[in-house]
Amino acid sequence: MTAVPAGAEPEASTTASTHTLPLWLDVTLAVVFGLFYAFDVWEVVESIVQLLGIGLSFTAAGWAVMIVALLAPLGCFAAAFVLGRHRGILARIALYFGGLCVSAALFLSLTVLLGQLGGVVV
Repeated sequence: MTAVPAGAEPEASTTASTHTLPLWLDVTLAVVFGLFYAFDVWEVVESIVQLLGIGLSFTAAGWAVMIVALLAPLGCFAAAFVLGRHRGILARIALYFGGLCVSAALFLSLTVLLGQLGGVVV
């Protein structure tokens, strides 16, 4: 074990701060990508309102599918945010974009599942 000279910092603290972004850049990325995730949530809300507006209703399984479709973008955003906390800018952008792709794929899959389950009744 080597002694650290007085006034010198250990190497571990300097390597931990190399991947942090400025706060303004971190917030800007979260807000910009958050708007895309919010659009995915709004897309589900719009689908629910349109189907209910034309006189259709959901079965219990249909409501479960729509609630999962509503919560999926929020979960994908949270996962991308948490996984990208201590990474560089390109990794954060890739995680946010990957989360958007997963969210879109889940929405399409759940829409097909809604039809297969007979989740919408006339």
